[in-house]
Amino acid sequence: MLVITNDKSRPEVRLEVSGNVKIRTYLSSSIVRLTGNVNHEIKQTVTISPSKKNPFKIIKINAEKGENIRYNLNEIKKPDGIKYQLTVYNTKKEKGWYLDKIYIKTNSQKSPELEIKIFGVIRENL
Repeated sequence: MLVITNDKSRPEVRLEVSGNVKIRTYLSSSIVRLTGNVNHEIKQTVTISPSKKNPFKIIKINAEKGENIRYNLNEIKKPDGIKYQLTVYNTKKEKGWYLDKIYIKTNSQKSPELEIKIFGVIRENL
């Protein structure tokens, strides 16, 4: 990062910042792209994996609009903990595009809410 100062002897200073990132939750994707043709099944699955230092349960899911999507959540018990699979389906029946968001509420104080953005593009059959 370059910082510009009013110091005539050092008008520019280069800064470097480093650190360790602690992952609280792994999302296979924070954006769902539902792209395809009219009258075809269009879906995408997102895997949600709580970290060992931030175990949580999903307690509620809701869409901001919910007009063009539906979703299904499956809990998968693994030897290393619980994982979730959120599958988002397109329900739009005509061509066009839309934006939406899914909010995932958890019982974690560290990550009480997760957000997944939805971008849908539905095309005419060619």
